[in-house]
Amino acid sequence: MPAAPEPLTEDEQRMLVQGRHEALAHALALSGRHAAAGWVLEQIWEFTGACEHYARAGRPLDALRAAIELGRADVIDRIIAVFTAADADTRQQAAALLQRKGRHADAARILALGDHDPEARASALVRAGDRLAAARVLAEAERVREALALLEPLPERHGPTLQLAAELSWELGDAEAAVRRAQAAIRAGGGDRAALSRLLARGLGALGHDLAAQIVLQGRGEAPEGAPVPARFLVRASLPPSFSGAAYEGTDRVTLAEVEIHLLLAELQEAGASDPAVQDALESFQRRALAAAALEHPAIRGIVQFDARAGILILPYEAGNDLRALIRPPGMPLPRARALVAFLLEGLAAAHARGLVHGSLLPAQLVCDAAGRPLLGPFGADAIAGLIATRTGALEELLTITAPEVRAGRAPTSASDIFSAAALLVALAAGSLGGAAPEARAVVEDALDPDPARRPDAATLLARMRRRVADLRDLSMSTAPIGQELGVMPEDPSLSGHGVVVEVAPTWDDVALDALLAADVPALQPVLDRQGRRVALAAWPEGCRRLADDVPFAQLAPMAVVEALPAEAAAAVRARLTAGAWVVTPAGEWMLALDELLTR
Repeated sequence: MPAAPEPLTEDEQRMLVQGRHEALAHALALSGRHAAAGWVLEQIWEFTGACEHYARAGRPLDALRAAIELGRADVIDRIIAVFTAADADTRQQAAALLQRKGRHADAARILALGDHDPEARASALVRAGDRLAAARVLAEAERVREALALLEPLPERHGPTLQLAAELSWELGDAEAAVRRAQAAIRAGGGDRAALSRLLARGLGALGHDLAAQIVLQGRGEAPEGAPVPARFLVRASLPPSFSGAAYEGTDRVTLAEVEIHLLLAELQEAGASDPAVQDALESFQRRALAAAALEHPAIRGIVQFDARAGILILPYEAGNDLRALIRPPGMPLPRARALVAFLLEGLAAAHARGLVHGSLLPAQLVCDAAGRPLLGPFGADAIAGLIATRTGALEELLTITAPEVRAGRAPTSASDIFSAAALLVALAAGSLGGAAPEARAVVEDALDPDPARRPDAATLLARMRRRVADLRDLSMSTAPIGQELGVMPEDPSLSGHGVVVEVAPTWDDVALDALLAADVPALQPVLDRQGRRVALAAWPEGCRRLADDVPFAQLAPMAVVEALPAEAAAAVRARLTAGAWVVTPAGEWMLALDELLTR
């Protein structure tokens, strides 16, 4: 306890010894000696009365100390209000007292009463766990850069924090970050939606996306009156139609992404386009296509926009050829054909599990992505088969790829999808539609059974397609010796354009190394080739992110990936595992970086 604020008389001291603290405090208060009365009550832990008497005596620091001991929020609030009239030094002492007691938020309130250093107040708020309020304090003091740094790392789903980060980024002149964070804040919710929309529009305008800015403002009802919004999609060139009508290559003016524009009703007269049967077919196509695209499976093409009433389908543009271009003499090696069809079956298995049927696995409608993988086009295109005009090759595809029961007029089923996938394998291996490829046909004989009930499901056929390849040359259209045409492991150590080559660290024993490189775990960085302890690995595509060294990866990464490895490999990986060994792909998938692990 603190010393008495003033000397007591002998009679007053005698009352203390007799334990008559309350009577003494009452007598002291009647004589106007409130500081002494507060001190007497403090001796018997009667902090409520002590607070009142200290406050009346003009001793706010003693009143605050007693209020802290009492621990009642209402009393502390009342005492803090007393400091409004206190001088800066007294408020500083009060803030220091509160911080020593761990009451950092209350210390920040004291500091807010006067003209104190905003950094001290922000620091108190940080210790109280309120980083957002701390950042606002610094922002109000025009310490914008420090305020933004205080918000890092930004949460993914807290709208007010993301909004403040967007506003601070804009003040710093970083329009790109302001736009990105404003979009994240809108998605997260909880912020000022109108203010965010205006900030997003300003940022988009500063980046040269005037159209997108107009769309944002128009969505908020803030576009200039009478100002038209230009068409979202800019047509650049025509494409061969895959479904019906006409197709074009274009650009999405909002996202600047390349797109395919399909006008499904372009070949119909106006009367035909408004036919109820045509609209029913388009709506059925739309329902199945959007349901499959919602799975977000890498083997299923996404959909940018589908307007069934207008007959407009917008798809992301894919850089590769369609699968029909790969069906050519003399046919591709069976392992490669099997790998391509396996990727399609992965998407079919995911869709069939949700009761979705594709119905139209025609090679001309299956476009390959930039990596050469065939993608399942929009599900349900069979619903508009009657709108497709006769084109060269279309009839041949229908006769050879479509299941016999569908050709006979029955509705497509998951079993008919399986028939089409098997027929694609045979066509790829044969090099022609309807060609003979006995080895390929033997792999999928039951999938080509005329009776749909006897065909395997997608998961069963997929397991059959997944076979290990003994040599990279098995996947090539060429039979040139490795190192000549393929050039995966030439003597040149730079290996430009052929992935990443690493020398395995001496700490790896051969047993663990062999087990790791032979492991059939999709989450491992792909191995292109190996020569002893020299390994060629696939390079990471643009957009991949590696964890920083100080990230607690065990709480984030799917550690089950390590457990899926063979025992010898799993033990070796665990001994070398760091945050930098985990990579997140643009699709959000976690992968183990062998280029990191093998060198440790």
